[in-house]
Amino acid sequence: MPDDVFGDALPQADRPSRKRQLSDKDQRSQEDRFADCLNYPLIYELAELLPPPSKVGCPRGYPPVIYLLIAALMTVTGSKRSALGALSSKQWRSVRAAVRRHAGRRAALLLPQEAPNRHHYLYAEDKLLVPSFDAMHEYFERYAVQQALAQGLFPADAPRNWAAPQRRQLMVGDATVPKAPSKAERAEIADTTTGEIRRYRVDSAARIYYENGEEKKTVARGTKWFFASARDTGYWQRVILTVEHVAGGEYEDEAAVAVRAFTRLQAQLPGAMGVVYDGAFRGIHRDLLARCGLLVVNNQHGSVKPRAYELLRPGRCRHDLWCDQGRIAERILLDDGTSHLVPVPVTRLEHREGVNKSRWYHLLRIDCRHGPHTHRVPVGITTTQADRSLTDPDTRKRLPSDAERDFHRAEYLQQIPENTLAHQLVYPYRSDAESIHNQLDQSLWNSRMISYGIDRQKIFLLGFALAQNATSHQLHLARDVAPSLPAPPRTQGVGSTERSTPTKILEESRSGQALAVLEPVTKGV
Repeated sequence: MPDDVFGDALPQADRPSRKRQLSDKDQRSQEDRFADCLNYPLIYELAELLPPPSKVGCPRGYPPVIYLLIAALMTVTGSKRSALGALSSKQWRSVRAAVRRHAGRRAALLLPQEAPNRHHYLYAEDKLLVPSFDAMHEYFERYAVQQALAQGLFPADAPRNWAAPQRRQLMVGDATVPKAPSKAERAEIADTTTGEIRRYRVDSAARIYYENGEEKKTVARGTKWFFASARDTGYWQRVILTVEHVAGGEYEDEAAVAVRAFTRLQAQLPGAMGVVYDGAFRGIHRDLLARCGLLVVNNQHGSVKPRAYELLRPGRCRHDLWCDQGRIAERILLDDGTSHLVPVPVTRLEHREGVNKSRWYHLLRIDCRHGPHTHRVPVGITTTQADRSLTDPDTRKRLPSDAERDFHRAEYLQQIPENTLAHQLVYPYRSDAESIHNQLDQSLWNSRMISYGIDRQKIFLLGFALAQNATSHQLHLARDVAPSLPAPPRTQGVGSTERSTPTKILEESRSGQALAVLEPVTKGV
């Protein structure tokens, strides 16, 4: 198609291959990932959000940072037992050195000579980590945003090409369902032969989900988790921006959780241009994100069929415009009485940012025997009566909104149409979300969730995100920080007398004050 800003779609055999073999420097051993977690500043800062020890009762055997380290390390080894076993066998001296280096001597002196046992962690998980999850999750998200910016993602001063955004300018998201810790769906099951009542441990958080798209649905039983991430070219340099539970059913579905998360992250990432997602996004979800000024790159739903758009009569011409494959096409009548839809070239994807919402347009070039015509068509947003109404340039009368016309514009007209070269180059970035899911499956013992109950599973997923971002942080330092430069300043110690900077940051954020920078975060990154 000549003069089209998105380009012609290529056959599968002619598309450029982006697969590459991981080099030796991309490999990461278990010992390396242990060291990454021990030297990740965020773990020590999150420990300051945990409640202080009580003045009555038995004293704590270990400082709270140890339990956060275990939460991150068990996603590296695959279970709590293996993580604690690795600590007690050969890593406890390294833990003491890391705590002394990042949290100060006072915190290191509180460490006993031996590593904790499993019952120590399970008790702390229920009494310390679970009650503090909301505060830790909020601080993790803000830290991850700052880490992404420090690693060169979402640069605010980089040039923006809306028709061909760069990988580092896009957020990628998807949800996955790890298998439930047990197959049992009932606590008591009667043996059909003997009548004996057998008791099983049941995960109260597990439910039935459907995965793998609209054509081939797969039943999965477990808990569903949404991830939002971003990266450039490095495989291990991905930054997980947030992780959230998807309740599903009569509560919130995956797309609603994703839209809320992307909207919240976009407010903190001025350099973010858009979102890459799968077919779970429909027109209503694309509409909400497009109003916030974000591109939404995903596949059209299979139920969307061609629909008549408008009859254009510029002068002596007549052009019958339809919506087809996410863009405007012209209906051409053939000699045999049938018709054919020919895509109209798009010369420009326009983005106009308003006070309350953004607007998106396709600038069309309609070829005609009387000379080409230019025509501007709104895309990505379904207008309502509350939006600014359009007027007919000839009669000056108000034109009805899309909602009044019963026309779901965001469902039929995409910002980047699916059957184009631009979509073929950008949409494969979504495979990075599948890479996160693969890493999560490898973090599970026997490919099953290792914690029962939604509260403990939230801690496990937070630990998984901490371990992934810790490796990304260390690889970034190894690549960009010269050995001759002084070491980054230490974060505030866990056992220091001055109370936590993270708590102050969260209080300021809840009061509505803008966060210019997170001082301890940028220093640690």
